[in-house]
Amino acid sequence: MDCCGPVAEAHAATLTLWAALGIGLTTSLGHCLGMCGPLLSTVSLAHGRTEGRLSRLLPGLLLYHLGRLNSYVVIGLVFSLLMTATRANGPSATLRAIIFGVSGSLMVLMGLGLGGWLPTGRYLNNHRLGQAIASRFLALAGTSSLAGRYFLGVANGFLPCGPVYAMAAATLTAPSPLYGMGTMAMFGAGTIPVLVAVGLGAGRLAPALQRRFNLGAAVLVVFMGVQFLLRAGKLLGFVREIRWGFVPFF
Repeated sequence: MDCCGPVAEAHAATLTLWAALGIGLTTSLGHCLGMCGPLLSTVSLAHGRTEGRLSRLLPGLLLYHLGRLNSYVVIGLVFSLLMTATRANGPSATLRAIIFGVSGSLMVLMGLGLGGWLPTGRYLNNHRLGQAIASRFLALAGTSSLAGRYFLGVANGFLPCGPVYAMAAATLTAPSPLYGMGTMAMFGAGTIPVLVAVGLGAGRLAPALQRRFNLGAAVLVVFMGVQFLLRAGKLLGFVREIRWGFVPFF
């Protein structure tokens, strides 16, 4: 049986889905609280003067996150479709190794940036395209309509963000567009509970805890990247098998 064939890649993609959910949750407790939490709180407070009741504030917040989730799904669809097109005639082991190698390298770089070990986060935030998207996002921040809050979430989904780009890199290895969309959806779903709580004014974690969760998310991203690199090495014959005791990992 081909250990890196379609069946094995489908199993690996399923594990990636659950890892994406975990990365979303840990990222929301660290990176997202620091980057998106203050802005989300400001938006909620701006509407709190006229929509102080929970029953009126919650629908707008959920629509905001639905828009953000939809953007993530679109990103996953586009990236996975691009790679599916390159594999239309059947993927060779070399092509699959290149895909895993590129994706793994990008994820390692993004994870190191998320952990503060590389300046990738500053580069993404200072990029001209990212700044243009951010300005459109701020223009929508004062909207009071439910449709406006949905599109505010859509705009937020395309803001420069290291964890989002890292998960987008993971979708390059998806065996089908459905897995690519699912990976981004699971990542987005993991971030929603904490950010909804922030929007409702449930408070924030202490900065020290945020840094710890941010570090945990960075480690998970790097771990996934290393896993992809090892799969590339195995496809090329550089890596035979990795075990922990009697448990095989690759």
